[in-house]
Amino acid sequence: PTRRDFVAQRSGGPWLSVGKIIELFVSMGCVLAKLPGHLETPEGLLGVRYLYSPLTDDFVSLSDLDNDDIVPPSVLEGWERRLGIEIAKGARH
Repeated sequence: PTRRDFVAQRSGGPWLSVGKIIELFVSMGCVLAKLPGHLETPEGLLGVRYLYSPLTDDFVSLSDLDNDDIVPPSVLEGWERRLGIEIAKGARH
């Protein structure tokens, strides 16, 4: 196990990467999209990605997250509520 695995287990359960979360939500009907244009940040221009759910007509912004960033279970649960999709607990491993 890696240090990241150890920290994830200590913090309440398995955490998922943004890339894995995108894969799961898209497979369940959400759309990964990108806004035209960019946000201007001190580090440069930042594209704004988001997950859109036709089911709830709502979205979750991914603008400050890379695919390899790790998301805690509490954030994922909020995204599930907002997008109207519950990811099976077995898919979280």
